Amino acid sequence: MSAFTFEIIRPGDAPVIADVLMLPDERAIWCHMEALALRLAHSDGVSIRVKNCKGETVVQAGVTTALASIEMCPCKTCPLKKGRERRFSLGSHAATELPLDFVPCARRGRCSCNVGGLS
Repeated sequence: MSAFTFEIIRPGDAPVIADVLMLPDERAIWCHMEALALRLAHSDGVSIRVKNCKGETVVQAGVTTALASIEMCPCKTCPLKKGRERRFSLGSHAATELPLDFVPCARRGRCSCNVGGLS
């Protein structure tokens, strides 16, 4: 298990640490990026950067990209898809609240975790 720091980067602002998570490896990052993207209320121009325990950037992507990748998940019961659908049904600037113990998808091996070169 390694520590990964998830930062929110808004244009013109200093990065803000959103989460520090212990993950088994880099393949687990993408689902957590998608879940964080769902939590953000205003995503225009916002990106998420993930750093490893050495402070090196391992992934950086726009919130819009992370939200779009949820659609690529083949899991029909993917909780991220449900969260995304709820977010957009409430309006494009509505935040989605996810429980603190949220697990992105029970089918991680075939889920959107493998999007973005992390497979």
